Amino acid sequence: MNTVFWLILTSVVVHGIIAGLSFDVATVKLPTRKRIGVIAYAQFARGNDMGNGIVVYPAIGIAALLLVAGTTVSAYFLHMPQTVMAPLLVACVGTVAHSLCTAGAAPNMLSLKHAADDEAYLASKLNAFAKWHAYRAAFQFLTFVALVWALVAISQAVSGVAL
Repeated sequence: MNTVFWLILTSVVVHGIIAGLSFDVATVKLPTRKRIGVIAYAQFARGNDMGNGIVVYPAIGIAALLLVAGTTVSAYFLHMPQTVMAPLLVACVGTVAHSLCTAGAAPNMLSLKHAADDEAYLASKLNAFAKWHAYRAAFQFLTFVALVWALVAISQAVSGVAL
């Protein structure tokens, strides 16, 4: 197997983790704020997102961005076929879009760290975060699908099977 195959496989794993984390936040964690209230949820977020999350989430996001960019550049310079390059370019666009959405989401979550337990303020910040996170999760899922597509394409290119 070639280097690009292993880079794409690693990208699939890393982006699968990100997509899974985002799915969990969108479908499990964020809806909880409506059941327990925004003050309790903000307290949870302070411990979760501003606890280990303050390191884990940016680290995996930056790693994913660098990995997909490096994979795409490597594939380009190694003259991979268009069937491999097209999904890698889609993955790059998805990763950049997800990063831009993070730039919209993160300040809302980070603003909770020292905010007073004012229900209206917290609700507005959490609602804004949820909106940006929904966009981000959609782009992360798109990126994951594009990378799986690239993995299939590189597997077929390496084995000589036509798409």
